[in-house]
Amino acid sequence: MFASLAQTRRGEMLFAEEMAKPDAEVCFVKAAGYVAMHRRPDLSRVDDALAEIDELAVELEKLLPPIAEGRFPLRTLKQISRFMFDPVEDGGLGFVGNGSDFYDPRNSCLDEVLATRKGIPITLSLIYMELARRVGVEMVGVNLPGRFMVRPVVHEMEVLVDCFNGGEILFVEDVEEMLGSFYILLETSSEKGTATPKTSITIDRGFFGDQTIRPRQFFTRVLTNLKQIYFNKEEYSNALLIVNYQQHCSPTDEVKRFNEGTGGFACFSNESAETLSGYLAECLAAETAEDESEKDKGKGKASPQAHAAKKLAAAKDRAQVSAMIETAQTQVKRLAVEKMVNQAVRGNGEEDEHMTDKSKKKNDQVPFEGDSFRIADEVSRRSTDEDDASDDESFGESN
Repeated sequence: MFASLAQTRRGEMLFAEEMAKPDAEVCFVKAAGYVAMHRRPDLSRVDDALAEIDELAVELEKLLPPIAEGRFPLRTLKQISRFMFDPVEDGGLGFVGNGSDFYDPRNSCLDEVLATRKGIPITLSLIYMELARRVGVEMVGVNLPGRFMVRPVVHEMEVLVDCFNGGEILFVEDVEEMLGSFYILLETSSEKGTATPKTSITIDRGFFGDQTIRPRQFFTRVLTNLKQIYFNKEEYSNALLIVNYQQHCSPTDEVKRFNEGTGGFACFSNESAETLSGYLAECLAAETAEDESEKDKGKGKASPQAHAAKKLAAAKDRAQVSAMIETAQTQVKRLAVEKMVNQAVRGNGEEDEHMTDKSKKKNDQVPFEGDSFRIADEVSRRSTDEDDASDDESFGESN
């Protein structure tokens, strides 16, 4: 039980350690690899990703003029784009934006993107930034509505790189036009073909003066994408893993409060399980009452097909809520196990009798500390079959 828990949370805790470093010391490749461990908790895949990007940078370096002869940043960016996005048969690596399956969670996992050569803007941008940095061009991310891009940190060089579109190098005016077309497309779709006047988008150029590396903002966007994907797919266990990751990289207190509340964390507490259970009971009671009413009225105004469709939709809603309740209950049990291990680490087996209810609740959700993993692994290695049986009996379905 302890080994399984430690393995599941190992990537999260390594990510937390990376995010605790000063911004300039955060390794984006490692942090992205730790995020990907929520799907495959294998640390060797992080090392492999780091080694692969190092090797690719060595190959890229061979295509550039010697540093002593001088390198023009724009020419370097063009070479990086050709190297990374040209088809394999043309000598490139063949990376592409995965437009056909944009919401596949693997697009957000660095190891998968390196393996498949497919990704979304932010993961492709990460690889581009890391290659550029290794050949002498520092780059930072630019959060734009609907598209993440990167730009070089070079004085008076106001260009952006669209990694989802083959590493195209754009001026701000090009990006404004692209975003304007994007919004026109959305508005036209929503109006089912109704003609829409041209949308004018103006981007504040002020960000070109900001050369700050912001890993917390970067990974907040990565994790927000992933969390939304899992919620939409109704994969609540994976959504919960990402919610936990988010607690370690919130760039501001406001973002942290959002992530802990309506952003997702509150959906997996004991209180939310009770609330959702109450909601489910009310839905069932209302549906039963409606069925009884329909019987009293005879056929009623609604057709049998409409009534069946309504019941099917209600059943789907109940199934979704039931899945969320199950995940919330599992989360509460997991937190109880984490609390027990953390108390063992601190030598604090009992709660202070003077502790307030609020403090107790906070203690119930204490982060799983690094030492806790080491103790959990040690306990697991030393446990006998008899101990395992005893654990199963004591904790039931906590695992």
